[in-house]
Amino acid sequence: MNVKNLFSEISGLRYIVENLDIKSKLGQRVLLSTKFMVNASDIDYQLNQIDETVNIYRQESNKSVFDKAEIKLAQIRDIAGTIKNIQKRLTLNDIELFEVKSFALLVSEIKDLFSDIDFIHTKIPDLNAVIEILDPEKSRTPSFYVSNAFDPNLGALRKELIKVEFLLESLGDISSGNSELYQQSNDIRNQITELEDKIRAKLSEQLFAHVSELNNSLAAVADIDILIAKTKQVIEYKFVKPEIATDVTSYKGLFFPELKDALNKQNKRYQPIDIELFNGSCLITGANMAGKTVLLKTLGLSQAMCQFGFFVPAESAKIVLVNQILYSFHDSQSVLSGLSSYAAEMMCVNQMVQTSKKQSPLLLLIDELARTTNPTEGRAIVSAVANYFNQLNVKAVITTHYGGLSTQCRKLRVKGFVEDSDQSQVTLQNIGDFIDYSLIEDNETDVPHEALRIAQILDFDSEIISEAARLIDNK
Repeated sequence: MNVKNLFSEISGLRYIVENLDIKSKLGQRVLLSTKFMVNASDIDYQLNQIDETVNIYRQESNKSVFDKAEIKLAQIRDIAGTIKNIQKRLTLNDIELFEVKSFALLVSEIKDLFSDIDFIHTKIPDLNAVIEILDPEKSRTPSFYVSNAFDPNLGALRKELIKVEFLLESLGDISSGNSELYQQSNDIRNQITELEDKIRAKLSEQLFAHVSELNNSLAAVADIDILIAKTKQVIEYKFVKPEIATDVTSYKGLFFPELKDALNKQNKRYQPIDIELFNGSCLITGANMAGKTVLLKTLGLSQAMCQFGFFVPAESAKIVLVNQILYSFHDSQSVLSGLSSYAAEMMCVNQMVQTSKKQSPLLLLIDELARTTNPTEGRAIVSAVANYFNQLNVKAVITTHYGGLSTQCRKLRVKGFVEDSDQSQVTLQNIGDFIDYSLIEDNETDVPHEALRIAQILDFDSEIISEAARLIDNK
């Protein structure tokens, strides 16, 4: 399970990745193949690296170092294929030898740039031995050709060829002795080609001794590219370093970056959320438009970001690690072709049940469970599922519209519309400004009744609204 695999499952993850300012295709490839980490020490290592880089990056004296390094990183080519050819002990061609030389020179320059930032400097292997192999003239230029410096015999042959070619050119086609000169020219060319091939084979064999340094450099450069991109994203989005917890996951000021950016562009308000998740089930109720689905997606995104080695979108965060994030959202049911939404949902939730029997801990996110069936059975299903997960080492967050639930699990409610708001001032454009998205403990059996109010704000037919209100009063 890597970053790329979870794009379609973790809402907002693609947005986070695509907004990283990674300079090299190498860095992009490595990031997309990053594994979902479950070991706390591995995650802490990644997070501490970002934390240290953020502190260094904020220092004005280091700004030019990072700027220059990013220019070099943008020139880095992914030479993994060429390194594999070296490992196979194949003879490299001139283009491949150029790639290795150019890569080694850039890596050396990046290492030198970070000479005063020890933890980055020491990440990068010393490739001077590789440069010496491919740069006998010590020119430190990224170009490559099989020069005379690789073998003195090559220079002598090339000089001899020049003399023969000069004679042929001066004599033209009038001399009957030209055939001997042509043969001589071809013989010398063949000797040069044979010697050049031997030199390429020798260089390739010499490079074989440095495969480990080349592979480590490839990994180090990708790591630095990703590290700098994450650092800049942390500063821009005000992400926070999560603390790895052992029992309770808690967030203060949790937000969904993609939605927050969209609202900011429209000069609209975004309200972050505070929440604690304990083992077992947590039911979240609230009216439509109360942000319950966004909350679930934000919890999934933040968990994934933490376990992929990112800082998270919050003011503070303590996160219990999980083996998997499993979800059931109605906007994703189309992947189960040919099934009704209810059948698709039941299959998805059943997968969660079966997985929870085999492994833990898990983060389970279920949006509007059983909403497409009748209320009587729906309430029973929600209560049964919540009761089941409440006994396990999972964190199950379930949103619902149903009231009268018999489960004894923890219940939270989105506050919803501000009680003293003037309804005449509420419009479709500013409705979010009149909703309090914060969560409160709620042990009531009923759920908020705000559907008619929302319908009225949306300018739904007044006669139907009045009739619905009458029916509710007479219930």
